Amino acid sequence: MRWIVVIILALIVLLAGYTVWPIYDLYRIASAIETRNPAALRELVDFPSLRVSLSKQITDAHRKQTDKSVVLSERSEKLAAGFGLANMLNPERLLDLLGKGSADRSWGSSLAAPFAANSFGSAWQIWLNSDYSGRAFSVTVPVDRPSDQRFRIRLRLVHWHWKLIGLDLPESVRTQLAQELARATDNLPKTLRR
Repeated sequence: MRWIVVIILALIVLLAGYTVWPIYDLYRIASAIETRNPAALRELVDFPSLRVSLSKQITDAHRKQTDKSVVLSERSEKLAAGFGLANMLNPERLLDLLGKGSADRSWGSSLAAPFAANSFGSAWQIWLNSDYSGRAFSVTVPVDRPSDQRFRIRLRLVHWHWKLIGLDLPESVRTQLAQELARATDNLPKTLRR
């Protein structure tokens, strides 16, 4: 009988640890972004995966905004978008997006940033807005904003560390970044856009 109680208590402790672990690393990521600590960010953020996540959202929004009568070849569209996205998603601008809610310093943002201290609320609110599935964890922030103004932060357990692998952007931020991508591709030489 005593072993059953010990096993049940051990399972409860393990479950509680698993529940708190990604939330703890979420706060560590926020702290590293706030202090712009490159060593901690390399450990906690999978930048290639994050760039892919953001690039897909921005190019999809750009495709929706562009004039359908202007037809670019798929290769030219990818090349032009690649040049524009490489500039938009450099490490400094990514930190601005994560820490300030906007990748363009001149625009500012009416949204709270996904990794601002006030975005998380309490640990209880984070837990209520989170989704666990094995090695994946996601949470919607800021917890006090309407759903159309929220970011979805996606973490994955990689080598015993929770890493930021994706960020789903609110529609207004996707639109802002797609407009910036349109300006960047318009400024490319015509030979690249053919």
